This record gives sequence, structure tokens and C-alpha cells, in this order.
Amino acid sequence: MSSGIPSSSRPQDKFYILFLMSFIPTIVFVDCIAIYPASIVPGPLLSLHEFYKATFNDQLVINQPPWFRLFSLVEFLYQLPVAVWAVWALKNKSPKVPATLLVWATVAFGTTMTCLFEFYHNEVMSSQEKSSLIAMYGCYGLLFGAIAADMFCRIQKILSAVAKLSATQKTR
Repeated sequence: MSSGIPSSSRPQDKFYILFLMSFIPTIVFVDCIAIYPASIVPGPLLSLHEFYKATFNDQLVINQPPWFRLFSLVEFLYQLPVAVWAVWALKNKSPKVPATLLVWATVAFGTTMTCLFEFYHNEVMSSQEKSSLIAMYGCYGLLFGAIAADMFCRIQKILSAVAKLSATQKTR
């Protein structure tokens, strides 16, 4: 089912599709590697993971606190499938996109902000390491926040149109 909105009037959807298509491999090959059984992780991927830890001193990835492992599970079990669906749904202009991506982006924003807060208050990492990680995670946080705000505005626009239509029908 199509929303009836021409894709040219939703150029940000093309950006979201590109972002999601780049984010999906990041989830699978970078973010969630620590929750996979070691026996299924290819050597080069383990090497990349070790390189990341050594380069960025990301204490969340190194220490894997329980809440961070939970966030990784949420990312793998919820954010990944929704991201895959959203690529299809955005391409097909599904009317389900605004509500689904509002929840998805809000969850992603919340988990990312928690990580940023942890980095900011971390006493093990240097200021340079904190700055690098805050910049890296922060870019994702900004994108998630922007997607959530856009979807909220889309929902508000739809609700306003429905309310206006309802009011018009009541006066007839």
C-alpha cells in the first residue's frame, strides 16, 4: 500500500534508505559481534573487532557491562529487522513508516545517548578517546534524533489532516 506521497516530495526518505543500508552491515559486522558465539565469528571480523578496541579504547565494547549487552541484543533482535524492513517500506512508501520509525529511532536515540553519557563520565579513557567516541556515536545519535523528529512531524501532519477531515464531515 502506498501513502500516495510522491517520492520527490520526500527526499529525506532517499537519505534514510542510504543511511539504513549502510547501518545494517554496521549492526551485523561491528556492533553485535560481541553477542555472537565466538565459534561463528570469522577471523578477519575478530581482527577488526580487536583493532577497534585497541584504537578507540571503547570501554563499553571492552568491558561489556550487562546493560550494554542488553542494548546489543536489542540492536540485533529489534533494530536490525526493523532497519531491513524500513529500507523496503521507504522504497514502497508504506503508510506504516512514520509510526514504526518513530519508535525505532527513539529506541536507537535512547541507547546511543546512554552510551554518550557513559563516555562523558568515564574515568578510564583519555579526553581524546572520549572525544573520538562521542563524535562517532554522536553522529548516529543526531541521525536517530532527526529521524524520530521527522516521523513525529509526519504523524502530527496526518493526525491534523484526519481531525480536519472529521470536523468537515461533522458539519455536513
